[in-house]
Amino acid sequence: MMNMAIIIFAVISEIESFRTDVVRDEMWFGFTGIHSFRFFTVLSNFFVAIVAVMVIVRDIKDLVHDSYDYPTWLITLKHVATTAVTITFLTVLLFLAPSFAIAGKGYFTLLLGTHCYMHVLNPVLAILSYVFFESCHNINFKQALYGLLPVAIYAVIYTTMVVFVGEANGGWPDFYNFTFGGHNWVIPISATVMLAANFIISLLLSKWHNKYSSQEAHPTKE
Repeated sequence: MMNMAIIIFAVISEIESFRTDVVRDEMWFGFTGIHSFRFFTVLSNFFVAIVAVMVIVRDIKDLVHDSYDYPTWLITLKHVATTAVTITFLTVLLFLAPSFAIAGKGYFTLLLGTHCYMHVLNPVLAILSYVFFESCHNINFKQALYGLLPVAIYAVIYTTMVVFVGEANGGWPDFYNFTFGGHNWVIPISATVMLAANFIISLLLSKWHNKYSSQEAHPTKE
C-alpha cells in the first residue's frame, strides 16, 4: 500500500505542474511541465516511484508463488532511491523551509498543499516501507555508498547549469540558493556539506534497515 501511495502522490504532484489553470508561487521559477524535472525533488520522487513499481511487481510475483524475497539489486535500488528522497525531505526541513521563514514567506510554505506529497509524504512512506517491510536483505557498506550517486550526479549538473553556463546564457537560476545569493565560491562548500550529509544519511538508513532484516535467513550478496 505504501509503494502504491508513493506512485500516486508522485503522479498527482507532476500532473499539477502541467496545469495551466492555476497561479503558481514563485518557488516554481517558471519550471512547469517537463521543465519541473530540473528539481532534485521531482527527480528523486520519480526515482523512488519507479522503484516502487518494481517492488509491487515483485510483491505480486511473490504472492502468486507464495514466497517472500526480493533480489539484492532491488533492495539496493530501493536504498538508493530512499536515500535520495530522504535528502529532499531533510533539505526542505532544515535548509529551504528555514530560508523561507527568514525571508518572511513562512516556514510551512514548502510543506503544504501538493508540495507536501513530494517533500514529506513520499519520503516518509519510502523510509517506512524500506526499513520495516522490505527488510529481507542486509545492506553492506559498499551498497550504502551507492546512495551517494543521485546527489553526486545532480551536484555536477546543477553546478554546471548554475555556475558555468549561468542563467543569462540559458542555464538555471540558483533555485536552491546553494550559492547564498550568487557567491559561486560557496558552491564547493555547499557540495561538500551535502555529500557528507548524504553519506551519513545513507549509512544510517542502511543500519536502520539492517536492524529489521534477517541476516541469517537472507545474507547479503555482493
